[in-house]
Amino acid sequence: MVSWRELRDNPRARQLLEQRWLILRLVREWFWSRNFAEVQTPLAVRHAGQEPYLNPVSLTLQDAAGAPYPLQLHTSPEYSLKKLLAAGFPRIFEITKTFRDGEDIRGLHHPEFTLLEWYRAPGTLAELMDDTEGLFKAIGEKLGAPTVGISGESTSVKGAWKKKTMRALWQEWLDADLNNLLTREALAEFARARGYAVTAGDAYEDIFFKIFLDKIEPRLGREAPLFVYDYPSQMASLSRLSPRDPRYAERFELYIGGVEIANAFGELLDAEEQLRRLEADQAHRQKLGKPTWAVDQDFIAALRSGIPAPAAGIALGIDRMVLLFTGARGIEEVIFHTLGDQWEQQN
Repeated sequence: MVSWRELRDNPRARQLLEQRWLILRLVREWFWSRNFAEVQTPLAVRHAGQEPYLNPVSLTLQDAAGAPYPLQLHTSPEYSLKKLLAAGFPRIFEITKTFRDGEDIRGLHHPEFTLLEWYRAPGTLAELMDDTEGLFKAIGEKLGAPTVGISGESTSVKGAWKKKTMRALWQEWLDADLNNLLTREALAEFARARGYAVTAGDAYEDIFFKIFLDKIEPRLGREAPLFVYDYPSQMASLSRLSPRDPRYAERFELYIGGVEIANAFGELLDAEEQLRRLEADQAHRQKLGKPTWAVDQDFIAALRSGIPAPAAGIALGIDRMVLLFTGARGIEEVIFHTLGDQWEQQN
């Protein structure tokens, strides 16, 4: 992380931070020009998300009488933004600090990072793909940077972007038909045959990512940015199922240079189905021995009140976007901090 001393004494550090701030300005201008409203939502919330593998940072505030109020720093503003959709704001975006405990400090991760989320209601995944491609191309043109990359690699954002289903990727890189691997039992058997260790506690998603992160993800988005869509339904607790094939969910991720940049959902708007999925995630957290908390019933109430359908939303990592456009070695080079020398010594 960049300290004020580095900004004073190191021209490269200063240039990277200046590029970051310029990119943030360009992001805002792009959304404003397309009539998206910029919004602000709380960082500290009573109910964090239920994702089994994300860990919120807990804190306790006190009122003037000393009464405690347990809160959590959000891992994503998703619930709050969907409440704004329910309140009648159809095209919104937010650039916000996000917190996840237990993250690495360097490379592509940081416990405090900046997230861009935007939503369309009504809206589709195809529109979000167009938004994302248009945003990157506009920033690349403004910066005079038609190519982006990490660790010396280069990927053009100026040319045609690609789209592939998750099933097509498994066929291409593993010679496997994902249609035959949509149960935990079938996927576990496939993984063991390929030499992966599978334990009784591994859920479908755990097994899937053991294979995907090893054999497929590093290859993605190297020739051109790539949208990967149609994820197995077990891996999208906040998205609706595909009307074309309900074994898959309406979800895509964007990859550039082997790095995941954004994650998008065709939003699940059925309140009762959403409640059921969140309770299942809550039970999974408990099974993993992780802290649990109540489901955000205000979020469920917002879904019950009605959000224009279809709706779609996406989260994009600003720090990774800046890394790509600047060629920084890791996101620690594009994040300013004031935590002092002890932080550097410990990390």
